[in-house]
Amino acid sequence: MSRNLSPGRNAAGWLVSVALGMGICTAPGQEQIDRPDATAPGAADSGLVLRVRVLKSTPAPQTVLISWRRGGEGLGGQVIRGEFLSADGRPEIPLGAWTRPLAAQTVVGRPRAWEFPTITVREAVADRRKPQPLTDVAVELEFSRNGKVIRSFIEPSPRGATVGFAFPGALLAGGATDAQMAASLAGLSEYVRARRTRLEKLFDPSDALPRQFGIIGHLAGYGEGSGYGIRHCNPEILADECRCLRLLGVNGLCGRIALADAAGYGREFRVVYWGGPGAGSPMNLVRKRADDESEGCPFDPVIAEQMSRSVERSIAEFKDIGARQSWALWWDEIGVAVKGHMNDCPRCHEQFRTYLRSLRVEPRDVGAAQWEQVRPYPIWPGKDRQPPATRPQDNSAEALRYYYTYRFMTWATARLFVDAARRFKEEGIFLYAMQGPTPSWAGHSLDWHEFYDTGANTAVVFETSNRDPRVWQWESYLADIAAGIARRHGMPMGCLIKPHRGAPQQRMMAVVSRGARVFEWYTYGPDYAKGDSFSQSPQLLESVGRAARFLARVEPHVFGAVPEPAEVGFVSPRASEIWGRAGELGITAFEDAKWVYLSLRHAHVPVDVLSEQQLAEGNLGRYKVLYIVGPNLRRDAAEQVARWVRGGGVLWTDALGLARDEADQTAAISTEVLGLKQRKMEMWGAVEPYRAVDLKPFVEASPPSAAEMVIEGGSVRAAVGRELLDAPVDARVVARFADGRPALIRRKAGAGEVVVCAAWAGLTYSARVRRADFDMTTDFDPVVRAMIAGPALHRGVRMPATTDNPLVETVSLVNGDRRSVALINWAWRRNSGANVLVPAENLRIDLRGFEGAKSVRSAVCGQLNAKRTDGSLCVVLPRLDETDLLIMER
Repeated sequence: MSRNLSPGRNAAGWLVSVALGMGICTAPGQEQIDRPDATAPGAADSGLVLRVRVLKSTPAPQTVLISWRRGGEGLGGQVIRGEFLSADGRPEIPLGAWTRPLAAQTVVGRPRAWEFPTITVREAVADRRKPQPLTDVAVELEFSRNGKVIRSFIEPSPRGATVGFAFPGALLAGGATDAQMAASLAGLSEYVRARRTRLEKLFDPSDALPRQFGIIGHLAGYGEGSGYGIRHCNPEILADECRCLRLLGVNGLCGRIALADAAGYGREFRVVYWGGPGAGSPMNLVRKRADDESEGCPFDPVIAEQMSRSVERSIAEFKDIGARQSWALWWDEIGVAVKGHMNDCPRCHEQFRTYLRSLRVEPRDVGAAQWEQVRPYPIWPGKDRQPPATRPQDNSAEALRYYYTYRFMTWATARLFVDAARRFKEEGIFLYAMQGPTPSWAGHSLDWHEFYDTGANTAVVFETSNRDPRVWQWESYLADIAAGIARRHGMPMGCLIKPHRGAPQQRMMAVVSRGARVFEWYTYGPDYAKGDSFSQSPQLLESVGRAARFLARVEPHVFGAVPEPAEVGFVSPRASEIWGRAGELGITAFEDAKWVYLSLRHAHVPVDVLSEQQLAEGNLGRYKVLYIVGPNLRRDAAEQVARWVRGGGVLWTDALGLARDEADQTAAISTEVLGLKQRKMEMWGAVEPYRAVDLKPFVEASPPSAAEMVIEGGSVRAAVGRELLDAPVDARVVARFADGRPALIRRKAGAGEVVVCAAWAGLTYSARVRRADFDMTTDFDPVVRAMIAGPALHRGVRMPATTDNPLVETVSLVNGDRRSVALINWAWRRNSGANVLVPAENLRIDLRGFEGAKSVRSAVCGQLNAKRTDGSLCVVLPRLDETDLLIMER
């Protein structure tokens, strides 16, 4: 739905209006709005000059020194510094006197967007005595061109001697007039006041806002005096920022709640507090250089001692703050704590042996005669900096050592946190490491499932950071992974959502509908103090504010709700990810799995994302169908899957699926259950890993004519490659390639069945949407979706809510005796380089299992006309933009 975002022309609205007119702010759905590097080329304006003067100060020295800086200190790039000089060229400037004019470009650089230089005043002293700290400073700034003053303003600094101003760099590139430049240049206080005033025009301060969900924001830039990261010393700016945050529904803060206290708004931000010990790795406690991964041992006793002290300091901080909920961050975008160091470390060798014993691995399994000979496989460079071994010898013992070494890295990392997590929990504080969105990227050395199985954290928190709209629904994949972990371990779930990556309301609904009770809008900024922010974008501020009000309307139904139990399990095996890094196929199977998941969600099939460990535990009774996507599967997991299939379950896999075990040897389940003997691929292309930014087309060299798959309902060409299947004699061939080879087979196994697709089904599903001018409403082939989702549909798995639009995701929620269905629209197309949301109009929704519902109400559209047909309720929603919630009324 298009909305008029243009503000009025009053004194408070002019600043943002000009910025919008000149294209400074990025439209929603487009690429990120990261702060540009100060050194990046931009527009130059050699005629614009700046001079300043200090009008007052307490105390009032005869002369002062005035310095400027820009960039760095949280804004990205390097800090660029300089000094103003007096009219006669001296660094000492009389109080009240103008400085010598300085080319504005010297101070602001050549920015492509807003730039926020900082000016600091200090006493000039002739002797060696320490300068007196200055406060209640007022600085006047004057911009002129060719002797004509364009704009002058006074910026106060009541609690120190630091002021800032906002410079609209994009206006230079746009050829703005002096009048337009004058309308946008502003002191920091005026710039923030305009932001607050505009939000107050959009949103009534009396609007209902979420009260139970914890919504995290960020404050920065304020300090009393001068120093690192201080951009102003004005509590009024802080108060305006706090009011902005409250208008966005924010009720908690990350890192520095003292700033809200300084503004007099502290009580309004104590629903939840995300604090320390901090974003850094505990390994930094014993490393000489934080970026040197060869140094430091995660089993060094010194780390435990240092971590214990950090925990106690953090507990005291949380108690002092007194928020309703306290969450302690330790290690942002967590990696693994040990790599090359373990090659030569006796402590790591002993712990590796301890780890193997816990898994009931014997020395002979990893090629050793006795435990003393067992060491980690040299995956990473050690002290000698030799290249790592990429693949072990082709024997099961060395292969197992390689495999367990990969897993050991997660275990060693998790063990760092176990005691800290326990201690925090005693005080009612949740400990979390921030997980990057690596399952939606190219994987990672750290495995989410094993990390939490080890007891490392008491909350699971991840961040969303995907920029390409074609994969934004992978936020649901991440949320399903996290939700499964949270349910398994009885822990809360949180998320970090980046509005400037696009689709903020859809991302929010994807995570809260999976049970997230706390999330952070990362990051409000503010823009003059922190890069990677969204506070400089009026459109994104409006989107976030509207998302908050939508969440408040649905909060009674969504907060504390859980998705209806799924009857389909989905597994992307860790063993496949590990061996994909070492084999010729690389990331292919891992990428394929993500698209298989997405096709199931497009078919409105609810799924639980499971780990190999969960398969190995054998508690699979409630699942009717399992989708296991990847060539390698642990033997203990495969044994339980085989037992489950023979007991009546349906197993689906695709190219090379379940062919190998964790030692990369032929898997028994492949021969005994799938009935497949020789497994080999024919490849004619490759897939580039998705790495957060954009989805790449396949690299394919002359796909063979035989790649065409013919199936009931249509035909489609397999992407990248195919498995040359020899169908067992007792299997039924459902689809064939053009050369007659099996493309899809079904085989009975005991009371159950296996379905094998010879293509990379997920990659094939994604083939067309990888074009530059994509249209997600037409680019996903329903024939391929049916090949993937067919087994689940045929088994009649529970699908509480389906729609006639595959890009509208449904999540059926249970909250006590309340029932509701979340609707999330993920349909985007690229139009002239811009990403455009495609609304769903006259959307039909079929609801099953809601016998007690007398009526259905949309949180956005109001009461709907519900018709009962064949045991289900059918409603038609006039229009769905971003999200909605259908509420079943009894």
